[in-house]
Amino acid sequence: MAQTRSQTSFGANMLSIVDGVPRTLRLPGMDGGYDLFGDSALPREVGQVRARFVVVAENAAAMAAARDAVLAMSGYGRARLVIEMHGGDQRWNWAKVNSISLPTEHDAIADRFAEATVDFQCALPHWYSTNDDSPQVEACSGAATTFTVTNAGNAIAVPIITIDPGSAISGGLTIQRLVSSEVADEIVYAAALISTDALIIDCPALSVTKNDADAYSTAFGADHSAWMRLLPGDNTIKVILGAAETADVTVEWDDCWY
Repeated sequence: MAQTRSQTSFGANMLSIVDGVPRTLRLPGMDGGYDLFGDSALPREVGQVRARFVVVAENAAAMAAARDAVLAMSGYGRARLVIEMHGGDQRWNWAKVNSISLPTEHDAIADRFAEATVDFQCALPHWYSTNDDSPQVEACSGAATTFTVTNAGNAIAVPIITIDPGSAISGGLTIQRLVSSEVADEIVYAAALISTDALIIDCPALSVTKNDADAYSTAFGADHSAWMRLLPGDNTIKVILGAAETADVTVEWDDCWY
């Protein structure tokens, strides 16, 4: 972007948001080591994002005010950091300012132009789409209903699943993610629901609520620590109810990227 009296040149670098955190133990007397994470991908390192920009001011007083405004970012606390990718797509992450570099020279040039560098720390290792969530609602009935959910990002997304029974559900329900017809993830809620209930399984928050009340109990079970994962691309979801039972199942997620 060209610099003018009212414009700012801006650039951002993602430094280590995709770095892994390995936990491999050396095996004495043997080749190699033991990977504590098994077949799963490594957990991600804390993300570091660096933004570089030029502050442009009309005079020394305006530059002093601009410097104060930039340095005040250090006290913002956690906020959404939005980046624009090549092509115009925007993605966001929660971030805090870690450090700010801003020269304080006073001369004819420094009173008009100042290069700034701001380092952000992102606790979450993914970038999320700024598009509004588009929940996918599926009418499910009987012993098995199968449908496809597509994660358009390149990282695993974790959904919020809402169950609105259309009839009484006497024996609970099971939700599975299938890979080549085999169960990869499974959630079970083994308790009765009536037609006016609303069951929310919030996988990101690891919470279960029924009619806005805590429903996390021994009736709930999942075979993975993330409960349900949506891999990049198409995911086959299977919902199992009783033979004559019905429910609307809503799957809501944010596409996300490394």
